[in-house]
Amino acid sequence: MQERDALFAKLEPLLSEAGLFLIDLVVNRHGGSVEVKMTVYSPKGTGTNECAKASRIAYPEAAAMLSHPDPSLEVASPGIDRALRSVREWTIFKGRGVRVLLDGETEWLQGRIGVVEGDSVNLACPGGARLVRFEEVSKARLDSSQEGD
Repeated sequence: MQERDALFAKLEPLLSEAGLFLIDLVVNRHGGSVEVKMTVYSPKGTGTNECAKASRIAYPEAAAMLSHPDPSLEVASPGIDRALRSVREWTIFKGRGVRVLLDGETEWLQGRIGVVEGDSVNLACPGGARLVRFEEVSKARLDSSQEGD
């Protein structure tokens, strides 16, 4: 985990300078090989150009930090219905549509991610603003059906 955390700390500001958010990073070692998987996001859209840009930035850093001359590097977008896994991700995806299933509920709440403050997020829902505490969230996913609204 230390290896992953050190690489994340190194890459995050470099990608940020390029207009990209580093969402997730996984480092696996198998025998003599090293595999790095990363998820990046651009609020302007995350396509092959953004993934290629992230790869060009990350590859030399990963090779140096992981002491491997040719690590395998896989770069992906977060996808249109990504499950939100951390408060940090809620902040990164501010303004995007989201579906939230609260503890004890059977209906999904829809809204747009607003300001994240401490242990809660403001959602702009069809019926009005709603403050949701993260401890109440059972599941949350980006909701592409709300994009373009």
